[in-house]
Amino acid sequence: MVKIDTPEGYEVSFGGQAQMMAEMQQTVLGILMFAIFFSFVVLAVQFNSLKLPAIILGSVPFCLVGLVFIMLFTGLPLGATVIIGVLVIVASMVNEGVLLLTYANELRDHEGLHTEEAVLKAAKIRFRPRVMITAAILVGFIPLALALEEGADMLQPMATAAIGGLLMGILVALFLMPCLYVMLHRTKG
Repeated sequence: MVKIDTPEGYEVSFGGQAQMMAEMQQTVLGILMFAIFFSFVVLAVQFNSLKLPAIILGSVPFCLVGLVFIMLFTGLPLGATVIIGVLVIVASMVNEGVLLLTYANELRDHEGLHTEEAVLKAAKIRFRPRVMITAAILVGFIPLALALEEGADMLQPMATAAIGGLLMGILVALFLMPCLYVMLHRTKG
């Protein structure tokens, strides 16, 4: 950071695009927090439990590891558009978590499977759909991440962040979520 000596009575401030980007970043971050809170409330009502929403939303930070890694690897800046990529990751994880854990609960309740067997069977069945959905989303983000068109450099960090988070999301949804599910349901057997 460069320190600028200014005469007394003067100050340096950002305006124009820099000011607009800072305001947009605060707005989008507020929307992200609201979306996560609203997702937790809806999931808690849907599952009639706090455990499963905690598993689903508690897995999201692990997806963000993929986001951070790919952003460091590519050297792209963490800007306001990256928050939109985070929204994509959160939506994908919530969707996959609901499908996986709902199916595991159904297997436990209707087929009488133990927790471990139910979640393993659910993860095996959800593997191919999860990979197919993620592959389709990634194919859509690749042109943006490569910034092939004029003006694409603004959306490049968002697409790259989403790609990193979604790739990590496959591992999280199919390995971490089942492990957390087993740990939280161990007392019920």
